Amino acid sequence: VILMLIPATRKELSSFLIRATSFAPSTLDSDEQYTIDNQALSWQLYDYNGNSVRFEELNDKPVFLNILATWCPPCIAELPGILELYNDSKESANFILVSNESPEDVKAFAEKNGYTDLPFYFARSTPAAFSSQSIPITFLVSKDGRVVLKKKGAARWNSDKTKQILKQLNTK
Repeated sequence: VILMLIPATRKELSSFLIRATSFAPSTLDSDEQYTIDNQALSWQLYDYNGNSVRFEELNDKPVFLNILATWCPPCIAELPGILELYNDSKESANFILVSNESPEDVKAFAEKNGYTDLPFYFARSTPAAFSSQSIPITFLVSKDGRVVLKKKGAARWNSDKTKQILKQLNTK
């Protein structure tokens, strides 16, 4: 409790506690799943170098889309699991981690914490299909543009359950 009162340790301790208590997410029920619209497909994302890419250019495989911020303890808490899932599944899914922070800030955060392999992108706004009042928020989108999983808050992403969902999305 004392460590939570110290500003220098608050973010790290919060992230640790969130990570320790997170669970693997579940897919949406079929009646809750939805197809993304043209606004989402034409969503402009930018890499570290300012190169533009549209979301639809990245959906040739199932998409793991995570919207985050480097100052957000739940976002930080789930990044180790996202990195593990990315390393295990990058051949079978496209990973898109989006922040509205500056590329310089995200790059410094990634270098400091060992996340330089993760594919970070940048966007000033988010299309309605992926909007939320809270972060982190994560979506799994099938190759045909159906959102099959939507998870607000931190989750344990490197789970057998998530890997199975990605595997099923690749066979459809």
